[in-house]
Amino acid sequence: MAKIFPVETRGIGKPDYSREISSGKERVGIALKYNQSLITLALLCTDEVVHPYAIPWVKDRIAIGGSSHLYDVSTGVATPYTVPVGYTLNMIQQGFGADEDFEVLLYYDTLLVLMPSTPFSGGGYVYANMVVPYNTAALDPTAAAAHLIDIVAKNKGGGPLTGGFTVVCILEAIGTPPLPNTKDCQCPFCSHIQNVKVGTTAVICDQCGRKYYVQDFSQVRES
Repeated sequence: MAKIFPVETRGIGKPDYSREISSGKERVGIALKYNQSLITLALLCTDEVVHPYAIPWVKDRIAIGGSSHLYDVSTGVATPYTVPVGYTLNMIQQGFGADEDFEVLLYYDTLLVLMPSTPFSGGGYVYANMVVPYNTAALDPTAAAAHLIDIVAKNKGGGPLTGGFTVVCILEAIGTPPLPNTKDCQCPFCSHIQNVKVGTTAVICDQCGRKYYVQDFSQVRES
C-alpha cells in the first residue's frame, strides 16, 4: 500500500487558458495602448436622405469634377485634422466605394503625400488593412510640431458621385500629457463650434438649438 503524506502547495496550479481561447477573433481587430486614441475620418455622399442632415459627415452627392473633405466623426469637423505637438498619426485602415470613378488624396501640411490610386474605378469597393501604415512620424519622427492632415475625395466620373469613404487612424502620444477631456464639435446646421465633454455623442447646439450626432471612440481600448 502506497504511503500517504502531505505535500506543500506551490504556484497556482495548471494555467487556465479557457478565457483566452473563447475570446478568439474571426476578424482583424485592434488593441490600443494607454497612449493611443482612435481617430476615424469619414464621408458618405448620398441623395437618399432628407435635408438637413443631423449626421455631419453625411452629405449630398459630389458633383461632376467636384470634391469633398472627409470629416472627423467624433466632432463633425471637416479635415484638415490637426495632429497636436507631441503626437503622431498612423493610418491603419481605409475603405472606399462609389458609383463613379474617384480619387482620394492625402495632404500633409498642404503638401500632397499620398494618392492610393489614380483613379479608383466606380462600381466597386476598395478595402485595405495596412501592414505598414502611413505615419506622420516618417516626416516628423519626434512630433516636434503640429501638422494638418487633409483627406479629400474627388469625383472623376461622368455623373454625380454616390459613395462612402472611411479612414481609420491611431493618434499616439510621444512622451506628452494626455489629450484634453473635452472636444470642439461643429454644428452641421449653423457651423457653430461648441466645446463638449469628449464622450458626448448627441449635441444640442447652443446657438441654433438643433440636435446632431457625433461618435465617441475615447473609451475604445480593444475591438
